[in-house]
Amino acid sequence: MNDNLKIFRKDFLNANTWAQRKEGVPLDLLDALTKEELKIAENELIDSASLNDTWQIIGLGHIKSTNSLLKLYDLLSSAKSYFKIVIAHSIFQICGDKEMVEITLNEAKKVTDQYQIIDFLYMLPDFNDKRVDNLLREFHEHKTYLVAYNAARVLGLSTDEVVEKFRGKNKL
Repeated sequence: MNDNLKIFRKDFLNANTWAQRKEGVPLDLLDALTKEELKIAENELIDSASLNDTWQIIGLGHIKSTNSLLKLYDLLSSAKSYFKIVIAHSIFQICGDKEMVEITLNEAKKVTDQYQIIDFLYMLPDFNDKRVDNLLREFHEHKTYLVAYNAARVLGLSTDEVVEKFRGKNKL
């Protein structure tokens, strides 16, 4: 077995420590695989995809795994809010299903955890839809500093205004 596949299994599929997860989904590990290794990794991602972890779902979207669509649609049917957005994003990346835009618009306002919001903010531009762009602008006005700050970053705006706005409110 190639070292790249071993690394993928250790630091992607079986990543369960804070040190392994602190930087987010290591999509570069998928990019480093050969075609043959990627096929093996794809099957392992599909087999392990569930509503317990978003990494496999994000990985499947990243590699545009058409073989995973049946599983992803199945997971989508029982997912809630944040997970539903992550799955919808992956499905959209794979096949461009426009219904995934509607799902994202409907579910985004239901998510209240700031860290989950921040995670999906970075997915929103991939939909390339004006309504999703407007949603992102709404998050730029969010009452929580980290959400507003990250929305500014995703929009390509200066974060200085957000910092000043919240500094003035003593919210930092």
